[in-house]
Amino acid sequence: MPQIPPTGAMPQVDSSGLAPLPPPGAIASGSAADPARPSMPGPVGTTRNPVLVLVLGMLCFVYGLIQLFQMVSELKDFRRKDDIHPILVFVPVLGLIEMWRLPEKVLDAKRQAGVSNPEVVHPILYLLLGLYFLPVDLNQIWEATGRGPSLPPAR
Repeated sequence: MPQIPPTGAMPQVDSSGLAPLPPPGAIASGSAADPARPSMPGPVGTTRNPVLVLVLGMLCFVYGLIQLFQMVSELKDFRRKDDIHPILVFVPVLGLIEMWRLPEKVLDAKRQAGVSNPEVVHPILYLLLGLYFLPVDLNQIWEATGRGPSLPPAR
């Protein structure tokens, strides 16, 4: 038989009986009210060479679209939020709007990863040279988490 705390309040238990619920008024970690403790980020993506992605994307438009789709998908998975829609990369006007909004989402991911002094470039640079700046920012995120693969050392 569970013991009743001296204050007379019963401990709260989840209806399934698996885990106790936090006390009323407690703040879960990673919430907007507790920015000092970021929530656990999602899986780490692939580290890319930004210059190579930009050059190959300029030579082959399809390669650039595929890489952009993959990078936006990795960012979405890492942030664990559904406010990014990678398929919009293929829709002309909506893709531009999505690229305009992307820097603020990259900044949020940098904060989640714990990047010191997180900064992103202006959205216009993302529109013009997104195939360079997005891999640069994502590589900083993957490096800050310390869980991802790294580029091989230069020879």
